[in-house]
Amino acid sequence: MSLRVLVFVFIAALLAAAVPAAAQIPIPPGWQAERAVVLLRDGVHAPVQTSEELDKHVATPWPVWPVQPGLLTPHGAELLRLMGAYHRALQGGRGLTRTDDCPPAGTIAAWADTDQRARDSGAALLSGMYPRCANLAPRYQADLSKPDPLFAPQPTPSCPMDFASNRAALLARIGGNFSSVLREYAPQLSLMQATLCPPALSGGRQCGLPAEAPGIQTGPDGRLIIAGPIAIGSAAAEYFAMENAEGMPANQVAWGRLSGDAAIRNLLKIHRLEIDLAEKTLPIAQQRGSNLLSQILTTLQDGHKFPGAPNIAEPVRLAILIGHEHNAAHIERLLNLGWEIPGFQANESSPGSALAFELFREPSTGQRYVRLAYFAQTPEQMRQATVLNLAQPPAAVAIDLSACAAHAREKSCPIERFVEIAKAAIDPGCVTIKP
Repeated sequence: MSLRVLVFVFIAALLAAAVPAAAQIPIPPGWQAERAVVLLRDGVHAPVQTSEELDKHVATPWPVWPVQPGLLTPHGAELLRLMGAYHRALQGGRGLTRTDDCPPAGTIAAWADTDQRARDSGAALLSGMYPRCANLAPRYQADLSKPDPLFAPQPTPSCPMDFASNRAALLARIGGNFSSVLREYAPQLSLMQATLCPPALSGGRQCGLPAEAPGIQTGPDGRLIIAGPIAIGSAAAEYFAMENAEGMPANQVAWGRLSGDAAIRNLLKIHRLEIDLAEKTLPIAQQRGSNLLSQILTTLQDGHKFPGAPNIAEPVRLAILIGHEHNAAHIERLLNLGWEIPGFQANESSPGSALAFELFREPSTGQRYVRLAYFAQTPEQMRQATVLNLAQPPAAVAIDLSACAAHAREKSCPIERFVEIAKAAIDPGCVTIKP
């Protein structure tokens, strides 16, 4: 380790004492960092629908975004660069990566989903980590016209992803129809309807949430899609949060009809409901998340087994997977995880956030442990594009793995037990790629 790295480690230790533990999540005393696998959600982006599609259900046209539908915005890219700088400082302080120079070849690797915003998100994060290292870039599947099975697995004979059985499993969770959840979320749905279509502006036309009946539909790739008030309200709540994160003027965020972060957070309950039903119904999470969890598990155990990693002696030490909100939801459900970041709903996977699987070693015993942690910028940090470092970190929390409670130390799970838990959560028939 270079003298500059040793000095940085010393400074990082001093800073850690001044930073709240919930934000810093220090390594347990005496332990060493060996590897981290990070699942990153893509950053702040424009709505995926066109303006014509978006404006169908609202009284006032949505704001104009600076990029085409679904693309990462320049502000979103800057936020990821800021997060990249923080991850370099964090992992460098732990001795996992270099902080003062380009990392050794192959020790940091990133694999992105095929869509442009995931690729751009990965590039922005890495450029923030090492702005002078031009050869450090995310890799991705060569054929961009096909779904990457790691992030968007398709039906196979061993994993048919049957729509009828998935629909039945979802409906069984809510009593057979949407009546109960519509009642439970009536306050949020009412506020959403008043935001989308104030009576004085709707002109008497049907507008907002009642525009579609509740239901479950099949998406173009066979995915189960919720339709109706929950779907309309969920998309709108996410777009309000994106507008806020983009730093749009207050009179453009939800057309100025909401009272700040607290109101947006309240409406995000609708978004969490949709994600919970459509992505975290157990068979769906197993079908859509088994490939990804299998890859995470394999890379934790062997740093040479990561997509796109060079075939060299040095193993990957920081492996980054760049996907989407639903990817994090699948892993969350398979492992029964929970977290909460100020300004967001519990288990909200906000733009640019990271679910990290950290591998540590206790030298005195040789035992290895896996700790899960979640890192995310707060709404204020995103609006202001706050510079992030060890003294001014993003929000972060160590995640309890309930299935490992009897074996855990320092919120960490012995790797042997973690392997058992992960393998029990994975549907082997849905592991359709070799890590």
